Amino acid sequence: MKHTVGLQLVAGSANTLLTVPVGYKADVTLLFISNLDANNKTTSAYWEHAHNTAHKIYVIDSYPMASHSFIQFSDGSIILQSGDKFVVTPEAGATQSAMLTFELYKENTIPYVAD
Repeated sequence: MKHTVGLQLVAGSANTLLTVPVGYKADVTLLFISNLDANNKTTSAYWEHAHNTAHKIYVIDSYPMASHSFIQFSDGSIILQSGDKFVVTPEAGATQSAMLTFELYKENTIPYVAD
């Protein structure tokens, strides 16, 4: 099933756009972030692994966004595993919103057979 979630971001806080449900994988195909502020503000976005929450893969790290501009990533995809998160953190005082489009796939439950 394909989904899009949107969120008015809380400035200066980590905003979770997606937590992959147990038993599923997510194919993320679009990240759209808009800076609605009259001033330039920075933003960060990362993928957090469920098996180790300290393991964050940054897609954007303190990227400076011009006033009333946007960032769009849509030329590829990121596959998130069950429990993984996608998080966006705008600068304190920023007025930003974000959208994330993804498709959920049921995980195959094929048992691993050791040699």
